[in-house]
Amino acid sequence: MTGRFNQKFKAYPISFLPKEKHSLESGGKILLPPSSLNTLSRLNIQYPMLFEISNPITGRTSHCGVLEFTAEEGVCYLPYWMMQNLGLNETDFIDIKSATLPKGTFVKIQPRTSNFLDISNPKAVLENSLRKFATLTKDEEIMIDYNNNKYYLKVVEIKPANAISIIEADVSVDFAPPMDAKESQNPTPSSSQPASKGLTFGSGSSAPKLIPGKKKKDDSDSDSDSDSEEPKFKAFGGSGARLDGKISSSPKTSSPTSTTPTNTSYMNKAAPNNNNNNNSTNSDNSDRFKSFSGKGYSLKD
Repeated sequence: MTGRFNQKFKAYPISFLPKEKHSLESGGKILLPPSSLNTLSRLNIQYPMLFEISNPITGRTSHCGVLEFTAEEGVCYLPYWMMQNLGLNETDFIDIKSATLPKGTFVKIQPRTSNFLDISNPKAVLENSLRKFATLTKDEEIMIDYNNNKYYLKVVEIKPANAISIIEADVSVDFAPPMDAKESQNPTPSSSQPASKGLTFGSGSSAPKLIPGKKKKDDSDSDSDSDSEEPKFKAFGGSGARLDGKISSSPKTSSPTSTTPTNTSYMNKAAPNNNNNNNSTNSDNSDRFKSFSGKGYSLKD
């Protein structure tokens, strides 16, 4: 029969551990003493081992997983951001109980500042960072580390419960507007553009500004377009072919005016040249025949 783990520990931040352990600050797992592992094994607590942490003075609670059982007896090392959520100071006592949480299906995250959105792909960074966490609790603020920068993210919505397990769970991640974006939207609407950059929750703050600009450009160019519209149609007034093989009426009226004068002018120019040539050849022929009109001799003579 499975029992429930329930013990008190002194809380210490991860920074009290050797330097090689400081990377645990950007995760959601704690370190417990070896005696806790023996107690958990005796109580048949199965993997994954999840816990509920609470501050008996403030009544605040959170949830976490365990990474190692290497802490000193009676001591629990936990990330500093978790201590801040619980309102804990160094050496304060905390209550740790074993917990069973459902697997999460949806998480909505709200960055504290819009600096998190400057990352090229914040959603991928968040999904990779959540692998260091075992649980998520609604309304708590977690911390992740990326490129030596710390980013604080608030869990504003989770499903299907107020505390979930994300170990081996297919969780979809969504974003809410950053906290500083809400404050900047009140003074001027233009200041909300950097906050909404790159977000997927449908803030098209920059789109409405582009549409009026396009309208102004179209209105200013409407007169020039109307002026240039007539010459463009004249340029295409030549003969055209239709899909049914017939020639449209508009090309018929325009094509003779443009092509016929050139042909007639060419013919008119060509015709006088031909007549002049014929007259010249006839006059030459007549002169030649006159030259042979003289006295002729016979072979018999």
